[in-house]
Amino acid sequence: MEYAMRAAPFLPPLIYVVRNIEDSKMEELTQRVGLLEKTTHQIQQDVAVLTARSENFATKADIGTLRTELLGEMGQSEKRTDGKFEKMALHFDDKLGKMALHFDGKLEKLELRIDDKLDKMEQRIDVKFERMDEKFEKKFVRIDEKFEKLDVKFEKLNDRLTWSIMVPAILAVLAWFVKDLLVKV
Repeated sequence: MEYAMRAAPFLPPLIYVVRNIEDSKMEELTQRVGLLEKTTHQIQQDVAVLTARSENFATKADIGTLRTELLGEMGQSEKRTDGKFEKMALHFDDKLGKMALHFDGKLEKLELRIDDKLDKMEQRIDVKFERMDEKFEKKFVRIDEKFEKLDVKFEKLNDRLTWSIMVPAILAVLAWFVKDLLVKV
């Protein structure tokens, strides 16, 4: 496609106009144009660097794909972690079971030792009580012997009273009774 050129009025070149401006302004304008060229060149370089970098920028689709991959990886990691925790829980339960059996065995042994010691203590206490019973029996035998001796003394006293007081008193009562009977008859 061709573009039609407009007929523009012919303008004199910039050089002709510039000659009329003072020299200092011309130098200033030249410096400004030079700075403008440098700045333009720097802008072109920056645009080129940004263009090169923009090729490495992630697009929305790239971020969506990455998000999907990360979510999948996180799910797999969670499954692996859950599996490891299940294994650890089983291992822990196994260890606790073994420890419980070990402690149960130790507690049974301790219980047997305590029962054995208690039985021995009970036997020693029984022996001591038997000795105390024997001592008390000996004392009770002696006390019984003393009571028997005392009973014998009371019987002797009773016999003496019977023969020395009661028999004469009964004979006296009988004699009186016989006397009263014979006197009345």
